[in-house]
Amino acid sequence: MRPELQPILNRLLCRECGGRCCQGGPGIWVDPARFFDLFFGGEQLPLEELRERLFPIGLFLWEMNDVSIPAPGSTSAGCGFLGVDGCRFSVAERPCQCLALIPNRATLEQSEGSLCTMPKRFRRKVARENWRRYWQTV
Repeated sequence: MRPELQPILNRLLCRECGGRCCQGGPGIWVDPARFFDLFFGGEQLPLEELRERLFPIGLFLWEMNDVSIPAPGSTSAGCGFLGVDGCRFSVAERPCQCLALIPNRATLEQSEGSLCTMPKRFRRKVARENWRRYWQTV
């Protein structure tokens, strides 16, 4: 079952913040079907084929307790898709976690880090389980 994803974007707050959530590391796609719809026209790929096709589009497989999850590449500054003008993904392409993150203005009052929160249905543990189930079907 797909978790409903209704972005909670506050573009002004995000611009003011400068992407602190992104600086901590990239978000991930929690929903395999959404990921394949976005990047491969709905074609569901087995692990080895996906591995070969991710690098040219700037993505990689992040391993979480022996489960492979597609994610944006990262740099020492955080998400590799964070540019000077913000996220280089269109809003529609952004990882589920990025769209689900609930902004918190108090983040601006601290020198570093993010106080934004992630709804439970978009946390890494849920993503891991979704992807584990996906890999068992292909």
